[in-house]
Amino acid sequence: QTPMAAQIASTPSSLLANGSLAPPNGTVAPWHWDADFEAIVHPHWRSFPPVPEVYHYLVGVFISVVGIWGIVGNLLVIYIFSVTKSLRTAPNFFVINLAISDLTFSAVNGFPLLTVSSFNTRWAWGRLTCEMYGFIGGLFGFISISTMALIAVDRFFVIVQPFEQLKSLTKTRALVMCSIAWIWGLLWSIPPFFGYGSYVPEGFQTSCTFDYLSQNKGNIIFNAGMYIFGFTLPVLTIIFCYYKIVKAVRMHELEMMAMAKKLKSQFKSSDKKSDIQAAKTSVTIFVLFFLSWFPYALVALMSLVGRRDHLTPFTSEIPVLFAKSSAVYNPIIYALTHPKFRLQLEKKFPWLICCCPPKAKERETTSTTASKPAGRGAVSDTSSVSNMDSDNNVNRESMKGNETKNISSVEMTPKGQDNQAFEKA
Repeated sequence: QTPMAAQIASTPSSLLANGSLAPPNGTVAPWHWDADFEAIVHPHWRSFPPVPEVYHYLVGVFISVVGIWGIVGNLLVIYIFSVTKSLRTAPNFFVINLAISDLTFSAVNGFPLLTVSSFNTRWAWGRLTCEMYGFIGGLFGFISISTMALIAVDRFFVIVQPFEQLKSLTKTRALVMCSIAWIWGLLWSIPPFFGYGSYVPEGFQTSCTFDYLSQNKGNIIFNAGMYIFGFTLPVLTIIFCYYKIVKAVRMHELEMMAMAKKLKSQFKSSDKKSDIQAAKTSVTIFVLFFLSWFPYALVALMSLVGRRDHLTPFTSEIPVLFAKSSAVYNPIIYALTHPKFRLQLEKKFPWLICCCPPKAKERETTSTTASKPAGRGAVSDTSSVSNMDSDNNVNRESMKGNETKNISSVEMTPKGQDNQAFEKA
């Protein structure tokens, strides 16, 4: 029997009447939980009165919109990247893996479980489902950020490190890397089922997560490991890789300007913009994900180190809503910035993209790249056209050519021929 359960068991029966648990001295109106569910409710939450129903309903509406959006959007991403031959490439396995993770997160941790509980004003699914809800939320949250870290590492080697063996990403290798993301996520989400940490209700008591309030040894070890290796390590990896990518793009830009001066030719500002846009788009997905999860991570960290004065049902619920929205951004980014995705979306679901159809320039670029031999550098991703991948293509073709020749080849390539799309960054 856990200390928390023992505390519940020692509570006078009068306080447990009608399936509700009143705080000491009856100074606050009782929360209404079923007896089995009460055993995993942390005592901290009982010091607050029940949340007014109107706030539960607002959360229910918000989660309904975000959840349905995440489900539909990620289903579209999975479908289009799976059935479109030019997008069915090894690097885009990461895109599909991320979409699967976000889809499951939206379907389980958003709509309908949290929606129904919110309109019910309390958790409606029992203790076991609460624990599985917390487990699935942790698992797919870790899978998503681990996949983003793998994407960043892949982009780092393609753009920054000119080593052919490191740039060669086969479908088998991509599948292995995706499997590693799943194993890593499982590693940091399964310990509560073996006595290290636990999954408990949080905030409004309509959703469940890992216990960041209890101070027992096993819980502290679990939370510290999860925070360091499940969240902080992937974040630092992503930041490092994208910093190097942006630095490499800047150096490439300066080299191109110097080459243009030597050749007494005009430097193409569009080439510069495409390089910068590629780096910006690469970072966008991560930044949105990080901003969605950072408030939640901060609340959990402060609670873990004993700073709980700030922690009320409302201050803990707002970060939850930010985190739940993390799964909806990727489909939006693809729809706004990915030429091939937009073109396929228009072909298969024209009514979905009627407000912002692909531009004529996007159609021309997509048609040009589609006519080229399939290869790693010839597939599209979330970023715009990039001369950096053009350099990589020249390296692949020449194999033993030097950097100066590669840069010259890119500069002298007719417009439209040097435009290769980034993989997801």
